[in-house]
This record gives sequence, C-alpha cells and structure tokens, in this order.
Amino acid sequence: MIPVKEVMTKKVITFDQDLEVGEAADRLSRSRITGAPVTDAEGHVVGIVSEVDVFGKKGKKVADIMSREVISIGEDMSIEEAARLLIDRRVRRLPVMAQGRMVGLLSRSDVLDFFASNHWTCQACGQGYRGLQAPMACDYCSGTEFRLERGSLVPGT
Repeated sequence: MIPVKEVMTKKVITFDQDLEVGEAADRLSRSRITGAPVTDAEGHVVGIVSEVDVFGKKGKKVADIMSREVISIGEDMSIEEAARLLIDRRVRRLPVMAQGRMVGLLSRSDVLDFFASNHWTCQACGQGYRGLQAPMACDYCSGTEFRLERGSLVPGT
C-alpha cells in the first residue's frame, strides 16, 4: 500500500475566504492550477474554489462562490482508496489532513503522475507493470514478489 503522503502536493496554494474573486481568478491563472482550498482566519479548510466557480457563480468574495462541501482524506489513506474517492465523488482535488490541519493536497494530476512515473517489477523475471498496486502474479513467470520503482517503465514492457 502506498500512502497518500508519498504522492500528495505538500506546498499547497490556498485562498483566504475574504479574497476578491478577481484576485482568485488571477492567482489561479498565474499558478496554472484549476482550483484551491479556501481557508478561514485560523487556517481551517472551509471550502474549495475552482475555475468553474469563478466562471459560473456570482459573488465578490471567494466565500460567496466556493464549494462548501469539502471532502478530505488522511495522509495515511492508500493512493488506491484516494483515487477511487476522486472518481466516485467526481472531485478534482482532496485536502489531505493530519491532526486537524491540512498537510497537503491530492489532485487527479498527482495520481496520474504517480501512475505514469512508477512501475512494479517482478522480482523473479524482471517483467514491468504499470498500476496503482502490484499485480497478484506475473503474467510471464507467475512470480508474486514485486518491487515498486520510480521512473518511466522500460519500453516494450
């Protein structure tokens, strides 16, 4: 099991709930992100604002347009569970919490990057596999021991 804390973005861009919507749009654009957690004066996550909120809702402050239903996860949740939650709940990002504080953000892009840059190698024959988790058995030698490797998968495997 690979925990979310190994894949998440640790330096998270957040917006204060009192930020002007125009400034939020500018920061989203400059940062090349599609959304960010919204925090209150104490730093608690109170919402999520996305480009859809900026384009599709009316309001002066981020608090007026943000989505208030925040789905968050713990840093020790498996990447597989988190990926399923992203898909099932149709959200693009999940604040990662530890002891009541946000410690990171897991986005669909983070999961995709993990999937694309990591592979499992059969310890017996060296066959490589992509995936969020190791295969049950190697298709070539039936081996059941796999090693997670970071980097691109060897071409042709």
